[in-house]
Amino acid sequence: MSNESRNRFTATHHALLFAWISRAVATRVGKERGELVMRKAVRRYGEERGRRMALRAQANGHGLSMANYIAYAEWQAGAGEMEQRIVEKFPHARVHVHRCPWHTAWKGDDLIQYVRFYCLEIDQALVRGFNPELKVDVNSTQTNGGERCEFVFHNANLTLFNTLSLGYSKAIRPGRRALMSWDYHTGHLYKTMGKVIAEELGQTGREAMSVALKEFLNCYGEEAGGVVAAYQDKDFNCLPRLT
Repeated sequence: MSNESRNRFTATHHALLFAWISRAVATRVGKERGELVMRKAVRRYGEERGRRMALRAQANGHGLSMANYIAYAEWQAGAGEMEQRIVEKFPHARVHVHRCPWHTAWKGDDLIQYVRFYCLEIDQALVRGFNPELKVDVNSTQTNGGERCEFVFHNANLTLFNTLSLGYSKAIRPGRRALMSWDYHTGHLYKTMGKVIAEELGQTGREAMSVALKEFLNCYGEEAGGVVAAYQDKDFNCLPRLT
């Protein structure tokens, strides 16, 4: 697939593919069972991402602190897609999110009912995968009726010195080298979700994944669908490159 096709991927591709998977599952097994299966899939997906972040930090000789968890985030939203504010910095970092590309994508097509649990699971799974001794609280999310999303990252200790150090980490080391492309994230999502859903639901789950990929293809084109499918042989538990 061309680099141009891969570069077109954004967080919205990721968000909508997740929603279409969740809706396809719920349509086949009901919302209650579907949510149980999807929450399990989100947890595994998030833990895989978190472990990969930890591998990258360790490869660079960095400890698995909360500050380094923040520094080694693998994604970055596009311009204007995120609106957030740190309202407390230490000992715990309290963050208010007023806008994000996932909520924006989901609220426009009556998809919230199928995805509300994603925001309850993903951040805790990421932190758990990075270091199970760390803790994050998810106090509210917009997908679950909150005015804003509120996260508390325990022991982040964003003092002035630590904030400057974190700024250096985000900009210089690891900086952009920690970021993975949105086609990579979307391919990872499809593979891991599909694996868990097939484990839980068998052929019904595989059919749901096919339906979701078809929706993705209808929206973004055959080449984009091919990009996602091409990641099926990728090992997402390893670093794709060392920094």
